[in-house]
Amino acid sequence: MPTSTTKIITNSSLDRYGQRGIVVNFFFIILSLPVLMSSAGTVYWVNGWIYFILVLTYEIAYILILMKINPGLLNERGKFIKEGTKFFDKIYAASYLPLSYLILVIAGLDAVRYHWSTMPVWLTFLGLITILFAFYVSLKAISVNSYFECTVLIQKNQKVCQSGPYSVVRHPGYAAGIISIISTSLILGSWWSLIPRTLIAIILVIRTALEDRTLQNELAGYKEYTKTTRYRLLPLIW
Repeated sequence: MPTSTTKIITNSSLDRYGQRGIVVNFFFIILSLPVLMSSAGTVYWVNGWIYFILVLTYEIAYILILMKINPGLLNERGKFIKEGTKFFDKIYAASYLPLSYLILVIAGLDAVRYHWSTMPVWLTFLGLITILFAFYVSLKAISVNSYFECTVLIQKNQKVCQSGPYSVVRHPGYAAGIISIISTSLILGSWWSLIPRTLIAIILVIRTALEDRTLQNELAGYKEYTKTTRYRLLPLIW
């Protein structure tokens, strides 16, 4: 739930949920490498290795930042789907992982094995720039928002966070997610993988709208926040 809400999480060390979350996240990231290389039919796919190293580096940075400033948030995020999670969020959680791996398979088949499409090299560099920007925005949002949850869940004592990227858009985590989704196809050099990635981006936009409506209806102070930070994902657009 990377939204404009914040709360104090008092846990000062990792519990079993936090440890489980770290292990599970690393497992799925490491699993992405053989999926990429097997679909490409070679382990010498430079773009695939670049993507894998970028994602792995982001995950390490995310863990190190939270271990330093808010280990309790790792514990909360490690619980994944919790009681009170909205129904639309459960659907998103169930569909995200299969779609993500499907995209990696399509990218390997397209860009390397069968060459269904060709993407110019300059788009790869554009993808690198935009995904690094997305990672920065995401990590910044995590560092200022102590309620950067995985799911839409309204709890007691939540307050609105208006610092950092939350002063620009109300859902910087989702904005960063959409940018990184599109950037991945550019890095991997696959036009065909943009089709399922665009589907995920559309799902994220819908999730943003539903979450924003939930926060306006259920979180005290959020409606006032929408008057000062008008845009959900893109400044001057929406």
